[in-house]
Amino acid sequence: MSYNISLDSEWTHIAILLDKSGSMFSLNPENTAQQVVGLVKEQTGGKITVTAATFSNTYQVIKENVDGKTFALTANDINPEGSTALQSSLCRLIDDTGKFLASLTQTRPGRVVVIVLTDGEENASDGEYAGESGRKLVIEKITHQQEKYNWVFYFLGTNIDAVKTGKRYGIDVRTCINYHSSQEGCTNVMRSASQAINRVRFMPQNMSQDAMLSTGGFTQEERFNSIQQNIVEDVGENIGENI
Repeated sequence: MSYNISLDSEWTHIAILLDKSGSMFSLNPENTAQQVVGLVKEQTGGKITVTAATFSNTYQVIKENVDGKTFALTANDINPEGSTALQSSLCRLIDDTGKFLASLTQTRPGRVVVIVLTDGEENASDGEYAGESGRKLVIEKITHQQEKYNWVFYFLGTNIDAVKTGKRYGIDVRTCINYHSSQEGCTNVMRSASQAINRVRFMPQNMSQDAMLSTGGFTQEERFNSIQQNIVEDVGENIGENI
């Protein structure tokens, strides 16, 4: 059976992948939960639906396709533990999001945004998701969704070079950002991401991926704000490495 499925330009689906490995404890889980909810609530106008998943050495969907108006998280939802199975978890979130969209037979969101918040390197994916072959699988999935469906991916990282790491997974450097490894850093980077997503949500459906990333990419001010505590504390740091 075939369906004539329309895209709702007022509807954005946001899929969020939250690192809850043990090292995330320093960011304060309660604050992280509040900031993720804040990002959703700060999206102005239109319709928002949200899927949120967590990962450590395991992957778990904690909120599935919920209305942005009722979206909520608690510290218990992201209680830090375990290691970092980033590659397998990102692949599974992409697949889960794709299945949700495929199940919609009349109207689908005009914009799909994927956000990854992490504080460490991949170290726990296994099977087909492990190592270099796993990295290539992530690239294939991200590239497919970007090129065929114009999904926009944001990669937010600390304690790693987020720009370099995101690029290695096929995410454009304009939507990769470093943040300071602290509660304040997490707060600031979520604010920067909120601003960037608000810019990209209502762009025309026929807009090229490059044009969308130019508009929805992080500004120099947003990058600076996300690492500014790091600059204050580490005066000798080369700012250029974080941009």
